[in-house]
Amino acid sequence: MAVEATGAPAGAPAEEPLPPLWLTLPEGFTALDLDEDLGDRMARAAEDLDALYPDTLPEQKLSAVIAAETALQAQLRDGVVHVSSCLVRASDGEPVHGMFTVFVRPQELGVPGGYPARTAEELAEAWPDADVGVVELPAGRAALAARDLAVPVPGAVWGVPESTVGRVRQLELLLPHPWSPHVVAAVFTTEDLDHWDEWLPLLATALRGISFHPPRDASSDTLPPEQWDKVRKAFG
Repeated sequence: MAVEATGAPAGAPAEEPLPPLWLTLPEGFTALDLDEDLGDRMARAAEDLDALYPDTLPEQKLSAVIAAETALQAQLRDGVVHVSSCLVRASDGEPVHGMFTVFVRPQELGVPGGYPARTAEELAEAWPDADVGVVELPAGRAALAARDLAVPVPGAVWGVPESTVGRVRQLELLLPHPWSPHVVAAVFTTEDLDHWDEWLPLLATALRGISFHPPRDASSDTLPPEQWDKVRKAFG
């Protein structure tokens, strides 16, 4: 599934559009409509919870939906351009869930070509327990980090008095835009740590599907010359 992720961050002036970005997502990644009416989106989220957790109390579902929407609004303010709910079945038949989000953030990139290695060094220093490296993607070189996080979960989220601490695994890719002072940050988070090895092929597909050029069935002739994919134009 190919989707276009363009526009301006929430609250940004209309004259400051984000650079073009396209995503090709694997099966099981369902994009949220970030322009959807808030009430409709929350109602659909409640229906999804009913399907996943039919025994959850109504007040718990309401609290969870409100918490999810609050988190989404914070992401919109931070420049999110795409959010996917990822629901797949593991090899043992168990449904596993994650979230895939993509941000486009203005950032000075420094010396051309040096951003990925420099950023990987900074992440390794900031997150000593993380697995950090530089990866080659069709869209370019990027810094990649995977780490486990302890996430506080207020009891109010599930309508219970006690708060808990959840454990999630987060993979973050930081990819410099080739002709614009922006960085694409793709973040995947899941609580299903036991199935991490099964997530990895799907994540590889999603990350390799990031593109700064339109799909082959779309014309690049309307883009400025500096954004043309010369190889694609030459060979179709």
